[in-house]
Amino acid sequence: MSSALAQRMVLFAIYAFAGWLLETSYASIRERRFVNRGFLCGPFCPIYGFAALLIIAVTAQAGARLDDPLVHGLVIVLVSALLVTWLEYATGWILDRVFHRKWWDYQGRKMNIGGYVCVEYSLLWGALALVLAELIHPAILLLLTPLPSWFDIAAAWIILLYFAIDTGVSVSREWQRKHSSSLHRLKLR
Repeated sequence: MSSALAQRMVLFAIYAFAGWLLETSYASIRERRFVNRGFLCGPFCPIYGFAALLIIAVTAQAGARLDDPLVHGLVIVLVSALLVTWLEYATGWILDRVFHRKWWDYQGRKMNIGGYVCVEYSLLWGALALVLAELIHPAILLLLTPLPSWFDIAAAWIILLYFAIDTGVSVSREWQRKHSSSLHRLKLR
């Protein structure tokens, strides 16, 4: 495994954990009880890891060509809002089709599409992406850069193993949940 790939995997895990913290804190405060908002059993929301890496890659390319800071910021917000909205819609749709369950639902919000995305949150994700690209990611890179490449590689293998196990357990759990009502009906006949 290359050092660059290993570092991306470490970044993915950091952002997936940060997303889980954000989602779980928000839901727990709203419902006044602990709510694990992730699909996985552990403290990670992979959609945030994928979104962050996608935003970082795309905004680095788009932002490098813009001299005006205001235009630069607007491009990051708009491009990121579109990317994250697409990712959120695709992920929500797939999870709903496969497991017949929604992990989030924007049905009560104006201008939503199938309850999977809405304009209000798309713009919020765009603004958060600007903070990520301009402040958070550079700070995290400052912390990770001094680490030796063997550390990134070892951490990446551990992360890969963890996510493989957690994904397997989580998919199995949801599959059993999805089919338990069907099995229960068969037993009653």
